Amino acid sequence: MAHPKKPAKGLLSLLNDVVNFSRVIKCRRGQRVLPCIFFPVIWITNQCNLRCRMCDQWKTKASKELSREEWFAFIDSVSRMQAKVVVITGGEPFLRPDLFDIIRYIRSKGIGCHLCSNGSLLNNIAIVQELKNTGLNSISISLDSPDAALHNAIRGVDCFDQAVGGIKLLKAIAPEVKVGINCLITRLNFCNLDRMVPFAQSLKVDQIKFDLVHTNLMHRNKPLESFAGLTFMPQDLPELEREIDKLIVACAKSRLLTNSRTFLKGILPFCRKQSNKFKCYAGYFSCAVDATGRVAPCDNFEGRESLKDKSFEAIWNSEQFQAARQKVKDCQEGCWDSTHGEINIRCSLRGWLKEAVQIIKEQIFYL
Repeated sequence: MAHPKKPAKGLLSLLNDVVNFSRVIKCRRGQRVLPCIFFPVIWITNQCNLRCRMCDQWKTKASKELSREEWFAFIDSVSRMQAKVVVITGGEPFLRPDLFDIIRYIRSKGIGCHLCSNGSLLNNIAIVQELKNTGLNSISISLDSPDAALHNAIRGVDCFDQAVGGIKLLKAIAPEVKVGINCLITRLNFCNLDRMVPFAQSLKVDQIKFDLVHTNLMHRNKPLESFAGLTFMPQDLPELEREIDKLIVACAKSRLLTNSRTFLKGILPFCRKQSNKFKCYAGYFSCAVDATGRVAPCDNFEGRESLKDKSFEAIWNSEQFQAARQKVKDCQEGCWDSTHGEINIRCSLRGWLKEAVQIIKEQIFYL
């Protein structure tokens, strides 16, 4: 028998989202500081054990990362500011020894926690059991193809079996943790991309998200020539369009939580350098904090102020950060990735109306 309170709870959550989105929209329109931060994304470490072709994160020079206590202070701040979900990424988060303590602290504040990992260190029963004990809500693992050789070629290290093994362990030991797959769409793997959907279903995961390879955001400092073979050429776009259409059909038939249809349909216009027609809400709905504590509206900008010097509230309300928000409004990059792009879709009236069901499903996954 279905629990009678679930529909009411889902409706209440949806109505709360409407209120939150309207507040974000009004503050951006009026150039006012929103007193809340709903979706902070934190790069908990710069260390990484992979050598992904599209990423130079592993080349980042050693620097003094925030301590556990400094991350705790940040979590205290975002808790007071009504954060809904803290997203932890890197680098590879599992290389940080105090990762589990930080997740536990986030959850102790009643905030949802989502973890992004390459999965290569999860093929270990003790680590998965420890992760289960933190109360983590959800985790996404990077997998770019059902073919091990192709995935490994993109990631630069033989890591396919470890990632798949980690997913299987998570489902066996910590079934309460929602598990997703992040698949990067590149020129190397876009043919028959729809095969990823049944592959994800065979692993019994809850979500699969597709993201387009990009040369800005966290990869903005990587030389453009190093993306050769990964980014799409004009002659590739007709075939890419066919593959995206096949992917949309496969996703629609699947039980999995996937990207919004609006997002998937927007990939081709973005590749053709056409406007995506969605305003950016980075610095209002979300923000980015790097491993050294610098806070920026998103990972396309360098943070000018650091948590080592000021509290998060002080930075969020500062004139300098407000100036950074203005730079976001003036930005012409037109990012189309599954974090910024999807948030911007949600913050538009037409996007919200189209994706209301998707929003409810995401509440279940992340919270």
